[in-house]
Amino acid sequence: MPNESRPPPIQNQLLAALPGNVYKRLMPHLESVPLPFMEILYESGEVIKHVYFPNEGLISLLVVMGDKTPREVGLIGNEGMLGTTVALGMNATPIRALIQMPGSAMRLKTQAFRGELKRDGAFQNVLQRYSHALFTLVSQSAACISSHALDKRLSRWLLMTHDRAPGDVFEMKHEFMAMMLGVTRSVVTRAAGSLQQEKMISYTRGQVIILDRRRLETTACECYAVVKAEYSRSANPLGGCEMERCGPVISTA
Repeated sequence: MPNESRPPPIQNQLLAALPGNVYKRLMPHLESVPLPFMEILYESGEVIKHVYFPNEGLISLLVVMGDKTPREVGLIGNEGMLGTTVALGMNATPIRALIQMPGSAMRLKTQAFRGELKRDGAFQNVLQRYSHALFTLVSQSAACISSHALDKRLSRWLLMTHDRAPGDVFEMKHEFMAMMLGVTRSVVTRAAGSLQQEKMISYTRGQVIILDRRRLETTACECYAVVKAEYSRSANPLGGCEMERCGPVISTA
C-alpha cells in the first residue's frame, strides 16, 4: 500500500485555529517565506501587499518618532499575524514591522486575505479576537514607555520575548535591546547587568538565558500582567501548558 503524504503541521496558531474548510481554501494562496533578522516587512505609510503568519521568529512593531528614533510598541510571534490593519479595511499602516528574531512565516496576498474575510465569518471571528488582544498590547506598551522605569520595562520586554521564543535561550544584542527600549546601549547594559547580578537572567555575547522567570515577573511593570490577562481572555491554552510558554491560541468559540 503506497504511503500517503501528510500535510506538514500548522505552526502558526491563528491558522491552526481556523476551521478545516477555511484553511483548505487558504492553502493554495499561502507561501512559506524566511524571516531574516532585521528585515523590514512593513514601513510606515507604505501600501500593504502581504499579511504574514509567523511559524517561528519574532516581529517587532515600531513607532518611528520625529527624530527617527524607533520605539517598540508590540511583538508578534507564532500566536498571531502581521497585517491586522488590512482586516480593518486599511491599505497602509503607520507602524514599521521589523524582524527581531529570525524564523519563517506563511505569507498571504492582501487580495486573497480580504476575499476570505468577506466569505467566512469564522475567519473574521478568529481575527477579531486576536486583533483585540494585539490592540491591548500596543496601547499598553505605548503607555509603558513614558510611565515606567527602565528595569521594569526591560523585564517586561524580556518576558514578552520569552513568551514567543522557542525556549529559555535566545539571541539578543545590547544594541538591539537599546533600540527597542529607546535608550542608549550603556543604559541598557547597566539594567541587564542588574538583572544578571540578581540571577534572573544570564547574558553573554549577545545570548540571553532566562534563569528565574517568576522573579522576572515580579520585577516587570504591571503592563505585562495586563496584556497577559487580555490574551488569556481572547485565547485558549494549548494542552494544559502555561500560556506564557506555549503562546495563546485564539479560539473560534
